[in-house]
Order: sequence, then structure tokens, then C-alpha cells
Amino acid sequence: MEKDYVYSFDQPFEEININVEKDITLNALLFKTNTTSKGLILYFHGNAGAIHEWGTRASLYTENKFDILFVDYRGYGKSDSFYEEESELYNDAQKVYDYAKTRYDEKNIIVLGFSLGTGFAAYTAAKNRPKLLILEAPYYAWNDFIASIAPVPKMLINYEIPSYKFLKEVTCPIQIFHGTHDFLIKPEENSKRLEALYPEKIKHTMIKGAGHNGIYITKQYYDELKNLLERY
Repeated sequence: MEKDYVYSFDQPFEEININVEKDITLNALLFKTNTTSKGLILYFHGNAGAIHEWGTRASLYTENKFDILFVDYRGYGKSDSFYEEESELYNDAQKVYDYAKTRYDEKNIIVLGFSLGTGFAAYTAAKNRPKLLILEAPYYAWNDFIASIAPVPKMLINYEIPSYKFLKEVTCPIQIFHGTHDFLIKPEENSKRLEALYPEKIKHTMIKGAGHNGIYITKQYYDELKNLLERY
């Protein structure tokens, strides 16, 4: 995507460039609720597409009184550079979280990850103190299932991204959503294994009939999310 690409959405937004290293910035979009905000949801998206597409689902969260920040990883959308080391993924996740804390009290931040982004979200929640971690279609560890996943950027193939290790350090509540018909990141091999490791801190909700990319368009997810965010 060209740097001069102009975003267009049905609701107001702010485009932000977050500096993560010298001469490297990540492009992000902040959408604000039209009522009194309860805080921020920091959204780590999946492998496919960039935030010009992910941003179209912002209303799911702003309608529930939360602002939401979508960020593109290196090599995605208008973000700079590419990843050469796994440690750079974690550095970037922390820098984005640090930016979020300059605008919101940490006690009002929720971290959310979908698919690829669940590992980044788990790491971020482990190293900080958000009030809630939401994982949608999470993997046990990236390298555990990489052989069976759809094509991904070469830069990510050899990374471990061990979500199961990160979740051990998470102190906030964890909510997992996973589709019953997710044949890409299979719940039995991933989210249910995570739940079994940490049953005291994880609530696991299966979204009936949903495939890997179909969780957020179901009525069940809409209702579950609404009920969840009302509590926070």
C-alpha cells in the first residue's frame, strides 16, 4: 500500500504513526465511541489484509462504549520495514502499548488479538497490566501449527510465538472466543489446550457454526461481546 493512501470509513477516525525504532513507524487507526468512553481496546489483527479492511469492524466495539486502536505490523499496509527477528515483534507490541498508555489509563485498556495477533496480544498482556485480554481463534504456539496454516509471510514462518508461555504471566482475566467450525486453527489443538493449562484465569466460549474468519459476524459473538464489555 502506498504511503499516500487515504483511508475512508463510515465513522470518524484518527490516523496515527507510532515510532517503534529509529526510522520505523507502524501505521494505526483510532476510532472513538460517540458516547463517554470506557477505555481503549488495542486490536492486534490477523494475517490477512491490513487496517484499511480491519477498521471496518470498529463499530462492534465503539457501539459498546470503547475506543479501538487498530495497528498494522511491519510489512503491512502503510507500516515501515519488515521483521528480521522474533524479538522485533515483541518490541513493536510493547511500543504500541506504551503509546496507548500515553492516551489512556492502563486500568482502562483491553488487549484483543485475532488469529496471528493473539500471540502478540498474549505477550503484551503478560508484560503489562491491562484490565482484560480477549483472544479470538488463538493458537497454542505459532510453530506448533505452522505447517498446516495457510500461506503466511516468510518472515514469520520460523517464529515460535509461544502463547501458552505468555499466558502463564497474564494477571488479568482472559476471554477466548473460537468458532466450532474453525478448521484452520483448530480449537481442540489450540484454545482448548490453553484453557486446560490455565482454567482459573480463562473463560472459553465456542461460537457455534463459525469458521476461522466468521466469528465476528455472528449474532452469538455480538451478544457475548456486548455482555463482556458491559462488565468492563
